[in-house]
Amino acid sequence: MKTNSLRRAGLLSFGIVFGVMMGAGVAQGEDLGTKAQTYALDPDAREEIRSVMRHKQATGELDQFWKNYRNRVLDSIKSPPSLGIRTDYGTRTELHDLRFVMPQDYRDQNGKVVVRKGTVVDPLKALPLTMGLLFIDGNDPRQVDWAVERSRAEPLKIVLTAGSAYLMRIKYRNVDWHGVAGVPFYLDQRKIIINTLRKLYGIGISSVPVALYQKGDQLALQFGMGAGN
Repeated sequence: MKTNSLRRAGLLSFGIVFGVMMGAGVAQGEDLGTKAQTYALDPDAREEIRSVMRHKQATGELDQFWKNYRNRVLDSIKSPPSLGIRTDYGTRTELHDLRFVMPQDYRDQNGKVVVRKGTVVDPLKALPLTMGLLFIDGNDPRQVDWAVERSRAEPLKIVLTAGSAYLMRIKYRNVDWHGVAGVPFYLDQRKIIINTLRKLYGIGISSVPVALYQKGDQLALQFGMGAGN
């Protein structure tokens, strides 16, 4: 029972970082809360809104609005803004111990304490990292070529800090990648992965290219374009 509880506790923080690997380019929803009191519209107001919308539909204004909206969304997908992370080809490797101490009691859905405050949790033992990440600047052909070859040889997924994951997927759609057609590219949208690594574990990704993978019971960050494990 305690082993399972420790495993769940480890997944709480570790899963925040690596649970987004499968969808690093997917937009994240946010609950912004209630910002002001809301009121129901009276019948006259509803009819007035319907009248305005019918007019906009008849004049083509509504269709043009949705067309412009669609184009903006597509542009943001095809040409997302850079995360502003610099390129540095200098090679070095950092090893990080992810063990942490529970800051408070961890309770199950019934409120029962299953992991006590002060318990040491080792996320990499609770959830071994089977797929690592390669952070690169997708606008740099040298980094892209290196990442494609390395990700095909090792269990690593490519995450862009600049460039278009959409266009990269199209360009490499016929390249074999671990038995399937197409090399997957992702975007660390809003620096979700990078910021979470920094906040939870103090791990800073200040330059690319860098490979992130498990080495023994530690997390390895290999900067530059060195060889694999």
